[in-house]
Amino acid sequence: MFGRSRIPRCFVLMAAFFFLVDGACIAQDQQDSSEAISPYRADLESLAARILKRADKANCRPNSCTVLVANFTNPSGSTSRFSIQLADSVSVELLAQGNGIQIVDRSRLLDYLTREHIASNALNDREAARWLATEFQANAVLIGNIEQLGDHFNLLVELLNISTDKVGPQETMQIAIPEPQKAFAPFEPYEAERSGPAVSATQGSTLPRAGVNGVGVPECVYCPAPQYSNPARKAKFNGNAVMMVAITEEGRAADISVAKGVPFGLNEEAVKIINQWRFRPATKEGKPVPVLTPIEINFRLH
Repeated sequence: MFGRSRIPRCFVLMAAFFFLVDGACIAQDQQDSSEAISPYRADLESLAARILKRADKANCRPNSCTVLVANFTNPSGSTSRFSIQLADSVSVELLAQGNGIQIVDRSRLLDYLTREHIASNALNDREAARWLATEFQANAVLIGNIEQLGDHFNLLVELLNISTDKVGPQETMQIAIPEPQKAFAPFEPYEAERSGPAVSATQGSTLPRAGVNGVGVPECVYCPAPQYSNPARKAKFNGNAVMMVAITEEGRAADISVAKGVPFGLNEEAVKIINQWRFRPATKEGKPVPVLTPIEINFRLH
């Protein structure tokens, strides 16, 4: 029988310190978010009321409609902390005023985008936004874009029905942003993800990177192409996904994680097909070794 392990006191103190630091950072982020959005509280409340008042134009009615608020985009098409905070605030107002219309918790969306590493520019068309809503069993999705008009900015939002072409009227809200370069600094949810050493669950230790420090690069010898999902085919999507893959000494894919994701369920198709691939393993000093390597999957409709 194993004895009870002892945790060194210094480790406990270090862990406590990191928890305090994390807590302080989260509190600071929440305070910064509140301060950035606070000047627009009344306007956001009015915007949410107008969206809900005419939501039926998108066939979104009380007790039969669930709305996902997608991340809003900047004039460049990217997201930023500020535009994400605006989307969070609109979601909160819609929830407060919903009267029977359900609102998807946006923390679920941010967790999903972090896990799948899908960039905002891959989700900024209507078909992609509708597909994203289906991932959360929503009937409608609210999209928003910030555009510049002279010395001020407008937030423009639209409510899209996911199964029909019905769209709610475009609603706008004027925003005065004194430091647009700072407010619109590109940011993706997964950029906040802490990066750690590459560890393979099957090997139980840190794996060497392919092509570094005398380690060779595995070569794929059986590489069938991935399948297209029906939503991707309908949207005529073309793009690339990048997966980080642990390749064993036997030349098989072990652990697969998303480094650069794509929408329409194609991440799952990429993982599925890589699991079928066979490799000539990487070597070091003439012996096969397990490695971690990026693999790019191209999705192209011909």
